[in-house]
Amino acid sequence: MSNPTAIPAVSVTYAQDGTSTKANALGMRPMQERAYQKRGEQYLLIKSPPASGKSRALMFIALDKLENQGLKQALIVVPEKAIGK
Repeated sequence: MSNPTAIPAVSVTYAQDGTSTKANALGMRPMQERAYQKRGEQYLLIKSPPASGKSRALMFIALDKLENQGLKQALIVVPEKAIGK
């Protein structure tokens, strides 16, 4: 028999206390608020679980860039038609 090869793994644990589903006055979840606070950055990588609101966070940031930061055009590509509506 050959020796088994070790396979690296990543383990992530979430609090699962429901705070990620609560929205602020603008309708942003906590993750979206944190991303919005970084809206002035040139590059932004949002790493968050599926269905956590990444596309919506990018929409908030794009709207701010169009309205307040002098951007003339924004293209947001989302994986589903339902999100684009």
